[in-house]
Amino acid sequence: MGVKSGIRKSNRLWTRLEELAVVRISVWTLLLALGFAMGAAMGASAPARATEVVKARAVTVPSHDLEVVSPVGGVIQRMLVKEGDRVTKGQPLVELHAEVQKASLAIAEYNAKSTASLEAAEANLRVKRADYKRQKTLHGKGVGSDADLEKAEFEMKYSESLLTVEKEKLVLGQLKVKLERANVERMTIRAPLAAIVTSRIQDVGEAAEEYRPVLKLVVLDTLDVIAHVPSQAALRLRPGMAAQLVVDNLPDVRHACRVAMVDPVVDAASDTCRTKLELPNPDHKVAAGSRCTVYFDLTAAPKAPAKPPKKPR
Repeated sequence: MGVKSGIRKSNRLWTRLEELAVVRISVWTLLLALGFAMGAAMGASAPARATEVVKARAVTVPSHDLEVVSPVGGVIQRMLVKEGDRVTKGQPLVELHAEVQKASLAIAEYNAKSTASLEAAEANLRVKRADYKRQKTLHGKGVGSDADLEKAEFEMKYSESLLTVEKEKLVLGQLKVKLERANVERMTIRAPLAAIVTSRIQDVGEAAEEYRPVLKLVVLDTLDVIAHVPSQAALRLRPGMAAQLVVDNLPDVRHACRVAMVDPVVDAASDTCRTKLELPNPDHKVAAGSRCTVYFDLTAAPKAPAKPPKKPR
């Protein structure tokens, strides 16, 4: 009886221990599940990184606003464009009277084609070489004198020099033709780049002065956007960074542009930096001179260095 009673007590003890182990495992499982649930809830409720956007007022201007000048003085013979015309690079815009230049070109071309002097020099050299050869033969036979041989040699070398001069004249004649053609070409004023004619400063019959403007052109396919950005934000801008532009009279449309330049000098009065952006405008939907707002997303931009504290006076 004692042995059986001990065995039963031992079995009850093991059973109790197993129940306690199961309870402990259940508790740990519950705690782990609760921990995962709390972590997921905290992750879901954690706020996303805030977007840091800075805006600045700006104005659009043509990427090029230039005056076309006349390279030479002359009287305007033809105006080949009018205000509002689109022109391509190299397109003729204005023609000046060029009769004198064309006549000079014709003379230069005629002289360059003439080979009479060259042919005469070549023929003269052949005669002198033959004479020298004959005098050398006679001198070898003891018939000719030393003076005749020296004279024949001198005349041959002189003829060679004359032929060289005529060849050089031919080369100079070709260069003269190029020069006269350039002078004729200068009498036509051409567009330096693809643009739009905005103003005709002079007209037919007027005297165009050297290096004085004749036409005004603007380039609107790309616009420059001039913005004044707070200095702390401007220090974080880099060329090539993207930005968004909203024109005042088109508030529902956003245009993509890029930073081209940030003025390294801060305007002390406004604590801003002049910033230039490039705005593609192939369809000319954005007018030059439009007031607008530029939005810079600085979320990923490096932080600006902190300003040093002001020294007490």
